[in-house]
Amino acid sequence: MASPEVYQPSNGPTASPSGTSSYECSGTTSWFTYDELAAVTGGFAEEKVIGEGGFGKVYMGALGDGRRVAVKQLKVGSGQGEKEFRAEVDTISRVHHRHLVTLVGYSVTEHHHLLVYEFVSNKTLDHHLHGGGLPVMDWPKRMKIAIGSARGLTYLHEDCTPHLFSFFLF
Repeated sequence: MASPEVYQPSNGPTASPSGTSSYECSGTTSWFTYDELAAVTGGFAEEKVIGEGGFGKVYMGALGDGRRVAVKQLKVGSGQGEKEFRAEVDTISRVHHRHLVTLVGYSVTEHHHLLVYEFVSNKTLDHHLHGGGLPVMDWPKRMKIAIGSARGLTYLHEDCTPHLFSFFLF
């Protein structure tokens, strides 16, 4: 298993000023230990689950500085090795668009691949479209959401370099 010091992302790791065992890249993406992410998600507690799909589960967490995050724990056996995962993290850490959530950091061990995203508290699209007891969403609002999603996808597929045709969704 490679240590975080071996991996050299394009913006280079620097020691964390907090004095923890984490590493922070000179941009906005941090490396976390598995134990740190387990702690901020209550041990990946079921009550912290905010999403689930074919990729794995997403947990609500709060970092030591108070920032709320969404921690995506990818399913083991995805076929993606550590080197490929780190390369993908390096690529998506450079993606910034107002219609996409920002990657805050990641953790990679032999048995765990985790992504840490900014938490957006607007609930899910499914909740707004089908949530019980909510008024039906009007068409102008639906169109605004669809156009925003299309702009984010256009950015990933055409405007950012390199073009991203496959990426993590949650």
